[in-house]
Amino acid sequence: RWRLLRTQAHATADNVPFRKQLKDEAKQRKHIARGTITSEVGIVHEKLAAWELTVGLEIHAQLNTDRKLFSSMFLDACTSIKLTTPDALTSANEQPNSHVALFDFALPGTQPIFQRGTVLPAVRAALALGCQIERRSQFDRKHYFYADQPAGYQITQYYQPFATGGKIVLNDFDGIAQEDGKSVVIEIQQVQLEQDTAKTLLQPPAEAMLDFNRVSHPLVEIITKPQMHQPETAAACVKKIQTLLQAANAVTAGMELGGLRADVNVSVRRKTQPQSALGQRTEIKNLSSIKAVEDAIIAERNRQILVLESGGAIKGETRGWTLGASDTVKLRGKEGEVDYRYMPDPDLAPLLISD
Repeated sequence: RWRLLRTQAHATADNVPFRKQLKDEAKQRKHIARGTITSEVGIVHEKLAAWELTVGLEIHAQLNTDRKLFSSMFLDACTSIKLTTPDALTSANEQPNSHVALFDFALPGTQPIFQRGTVLPAVRAALALGCQIERRSQFDRKHYFYADQPAGYQITQYYQPFATGGKIVLNDFDGIAQEDGKSVVIEIQQVQLEQDTAKTLLQPPAEAMLDFNRVSHPLVEIITKPQMHQPETAAACVKKIQTLLQAANAVTAGMELGGLRADVNVSVRRKTQPQSALGQRTEIKNLSSIKAVEDAIIAERNRQILVLESGGAIKGETRGWTLGASDTVKLRGKEGEVDYRYMPDPDLAPLLISD
């Protein structure tokens, strides 16, 4: 039974309606686009023309398959036939924690069992992006401790991903920034298979609930090279990738239904610096709409420029952004390759793809 909480809406000087906040922020972004950055007190700090923005994308897309990446099976005592349990199937809107295998909970003694049926949509995704399918790839453990990852590590592909190369051609009709001209080419660094994590449902003020149905849902992570320099172009790139994956029948749903999420890596540097000297990057996690990608990049770009203009330094961080916000917020210090302690997964054989 749901409890209905009614509050009386009223607007004061300190309680601005949400719709007005969005309109004010839209006006501020228009001023930014004209070439100035304005702080909360209205002081112009620097023109954007003196700085270069660099953006790279990491896009996580749920593959269109009814099998989890590492599902469980059981042995029927009467027929001695291996049967798939309902826990080994992917789920979208089922009851929380109703499709959870023992391996998803990381119970001692459980091991991953790779499901070959998950490879086909992954191959379709890689081919749609013009990537080269590697005949041999392997799974690695990415170690980190978080409530949505009970094993203490995520199974992914780091050293030998199953697809590399590829490119995305963005044209002016795709919505790229005017500064990028008629078209721009964004290279794909790699495409890798990995397992999804549990879904966290925040319960303010200090509680969170976990739904493990999503654990081991098969994902492809698409990593672009840091070759975008305009927020609009980065957003257009995410939209184009989403369109290609849907056209290839590789993914379950788009960003609007939670089937695709984007992380953006943002850095700025003065244009007087050498081309090879990129600034310290930060990562903004789990952006769930095309508009969120563009707005979050703008907010983080402005924050970094203001910090550097005031004599500060940018720290490697993982940051968050919410709809309607004007600033990103620090979530945690940014882990590096050494912190993740990547290692080949000893329980999984290499993935071999033939002709």
